Amino acid sequence: MIKMKKVFTAILLSLSAAFLVGCTNTQKTNSSVSSVPESSVVSSEIQGSQEKSDDEKSVSEKSADGKSADEKSTGEKSADEKSVDEKSDAESSEENSDEGSSEEEKSDAESSEEENSDEESSEEESIEHEPLLSFKLQIDDVIYQLPFDSVELRDNGYYLTKDGEVEPQTYSRSLEWKNDYGNTIITQLWNPSDKKKEYNDCEVGSVEIKLGEKLDVVMPGGFVFDLDVTPDMIKEQYGEPESEHIYNDYVTLRYKVDLSQSVEFFVYTNEEYAKFSSVTIKNFS
Repeated sequence: MIKMKKVFTAILLSLSAAFLVGCTNTQKTNSSVSSVPESSVVSSEIQGSQEKSDDEKSVSEKSADGKSADEKSTGEKSADEKSVDEKSDAESSEENSDEGSSEEEKSDAESSEEENSDEESSEEESIEHEPLLSFKLQIDDVIYQLPFDSVELRDNGYYLTKDGEVEPQTYSRSLEWKNDYGNTIITQLWNPSDKKKEYNDCEVGSVEIKLGEKLDVVMPGGFVFDLDVTPDMIKEQYGEPESEHIYNDYVTLRYKVDLSQSVEFFVYTNEEYAKFSSVTIKNFS
């Protein structure tokens, strides 16, 4: 019994000692915690707040600088874009101007072509509706109105085979004009002035075309003078001539106003000589 009490007492002492040790550690810990000054905590919080504020300010300034840079970049870009837009507008204006000018030139060219076409059409219509004694003749799509300046033949590729002069108020003998294709037109040159003139300065008062030259010849009224022509076809087109002479191999038909103004057809009825058939138009007035 006594032994058990001693054991119990020892246990109580051990528990008491353990309790006292725990309380001591607790007070030391509390003391250690409370030993940190409150001012240090506050100061740390303030310093942290200031650092945070400085960081925020730095971020804000950086943001402001970035914004400023962006605004500057935007401003510069806007100016560049404006310059590009102005340049684009200027180029567009120039292109529109060029297009307008091009359209005007094109319009003028088309107008000129239409006028030339109208003139050519008018000339073609005039020979188709003109009487025989209008003294017009179409050779290879070129219409000549006798008398005409000899330069017209030169402009159309013909040249004289000889040089010479024509006396005042008279005309030359028959003269040949040739072209590079070997075609020949026979003419008489007329000098209506009071002075001598070189052949090239005279007018053409008479033109003779032979079918063997293979030129495209159209007479007034649209009558085509070619190898198929006959005296009856000529009379059907122009009526009865002023004079008609019939021979074994050919027929002559003459239409005239007077001796200085006439049209004479010389038509071979023998087909072997058809290439020598010819027409002569004279107008020396």
